[in-house]
Amino acid sequence: MKKLLPALLLGLASRSAVAFPSTTPPTVPTAIDAMGLHLTLDYEARQLVQAKVNSLCRHQASLEARIALAESAFPLIDQVLAEEGVPADFRYLALQESALQGNAESNHGAVGYWQFKRETALDYGLTIDRSVDERRHLTASTRAAARYLTRSNATLHNWVNTLLSYNLGLGGVQPYTRPSDANAAQMTITASSSIYILDFLAQKVVFEPACAQHTVAFVPWREVPATPGLTLAQQAASFSVDPTAVARLNPWLLTSKVPQNGRTYTLLVPLAGAAPLAGSPVPRRPAAPAVAAAPVASSYLNINGLRALIAQPGDTPASLAARGGASTGFFMKVNELSRNELLIPGAPYFFERKRESAEQEYHIVRPGQSLTAIAQHFGVLRHALMAYNHLHPGEAPQPGLVLWLSHVRPRNVAAEYRAIPGSRPVVAQRAPTPPPPPAPAADEAADEEELATINELPTEVPGAPVLDLPTARTTQVSVAMPTSRPVVVPVAVRQRPAAAPAAAPAPLASSAPAGGTYTVAPRETLYALARRLGVRPAELAAWNNMPPTAALQVGQVIRLSAPAQPQYLVARTTTHTVAQGDTFFSISRRYGCTVAELQASNGKAEPTLRLGEVIRVPTH
Repeated sequence: MKKLLPALLLGLASRSAVAFPSTTPPTVPTAIDAMGLHLTLDYEARQLVQAKVNSLCRHQASLEARIALAESAFPLIDQVLAEEGVPADFRYLALQESALQGNAESNHGAVGYWQFKRETALDYGLTIDRSVDERRHLTASTRAAARYLTRSNATLHNWVNTLLSYNLGLGGVQPYTRPSDANAAQMTITASSSIYILDFLAQKVVFEPACAQHTVAFVPWREVPATPGLTLAQQAASFSVDPTAVARLNPWLLTSKVPQNGRTYTLLVPLAGAAPLAGSPVPRRPAAPAVAAAPVASSYLNINGLRALIAQPGDTPASLAARGGASTGFFMKVNELSRNELLIPGAPYFFERKRESAEQEYHIVRPGQSLTAIAQHFGVLRHALMAYNHLHPGEAPQPGLVLWLSHVRPRNVAAEYRAIPGSRPVVAQRAPTPPPPPAPAADEAADEEELATINELPTEVPGAPVLDLPTARTTQVSVAMPTSRPVVVPVAVRQRPAAAPAAAPAPLASSAPAGGTYTVAPRETLYALARRLGVRPAELAAWNNMPPTAALQVGQVIRLSAPAQPQYLVARTTTHTVAQGDTFFSISRRYGCTVAELQASNGKAEPTLRLGEVIRVPTH
């Protein structure tokens, strides 16, 4: 539950108080320029955004408190967003996520200004231990959020969809995207758009003009270096400010004193005269002295947000680990290498723990590709790929299989096989060697210390960037090792039934009229049909009254456009703002509709609600 702390306003009386300009909520326009896109809102979308705007403006004191917080925090947030190349409009996402409360906590374990869960926060370089929780640090958490958004946008190429991915993840946002969204300059926001996007626009409509007019008293915040070993009270005294105020602005410090651990920390101080930093420091971990003198590599690839080096002919785990400044044991552990396993020339090897999901959603398996080679190529844990695709230990993926890289394929969705486009295969993996008896586990603390050293390595990659598999990212040639030759693992090709065409089906848009139907062929999925039609999978599912993860049956007739509704049905809807204790069942009872109708009206596959969310309610 998010905890509001009005005392964070910290001396509003330092400026002469001016009343909020108007008690009338702003009117939502028909078009909004946000995140670098021109967004056009249809009538129903405007009504939904307006309902949220009205809700935000309902309580004058609460609204003025949030405006004052925004005036204090936005300059620091804006600076970090600009440094990371993220549109400034994402400042309103911090308002939406936490109401700019550093101590905000959700029922699902999300914490701080940007509502990070522990695992994600650690992935993006934030420190969480007994002394410090940087999720509660304004600039450190903002930088982590900006990097999360930048990484998502590198895949989606659309800041609106990137915004939604912050709520749903890269896998969850796919049903809401269209192929034409990539690099779009304008989009239409409709009633079927995610409530998360509509809520964000409401935050912008309310707080953008309010902050621009500077009509609410506030105290500027400044970021200053923290002195290790001193208490907040001692540091507050050096700035002649109330120590209680400094403590409230720095909830990230969990102990009485700033840790003396070699790391750099900063404080927020409510003092206009404090000298601001040129830029908030990037969260970094200290180098471990025992590894500091190790040779450091001069160039790296950045794959899935991880640092990697390409194995050269003759490289061994020991030599490549040394080139990257890591021990052999740590290197083998993070790359899932067994003892005596040879490296593959031209394949990437990592110096950070691989992730459980890739930057792209799917990959079509090519002849000669093993699961191990694909896992290395995308920087994903091998066991995660096995779990996502329901593969048994030792089972090789068949050529043409659409491999899920970021989330679990539902068991009621059959495995999909596609024609293999002509492009570079992943470097083939050698025949696996029988694993030896497991070695004793290395001390976890030593791994963490070594990981801290590796995190100090350069992040930029000289040369060509890493791209998706269908496009070659670099020229990789299979070169014989001095002592052995690479062996391509033979893979048995599954024989397809005669009814299954070898080529991809013709585009639906050209073969079916608008508002027409389509008969499902073997091995076709809802996701594949939606992409060929050029619509969001969630829309296609809604048109056919099925969940987005539904498995299609051969011969099933699919509607290709939204069914026409009688005008009296379209008009008979209302909105409801979710209050504490509301559920889909209680709301349906209150308005006399069904839970299924509520879910369909709001495009929700699962009956989940958020406090303050504005939903559409059908009436009869």
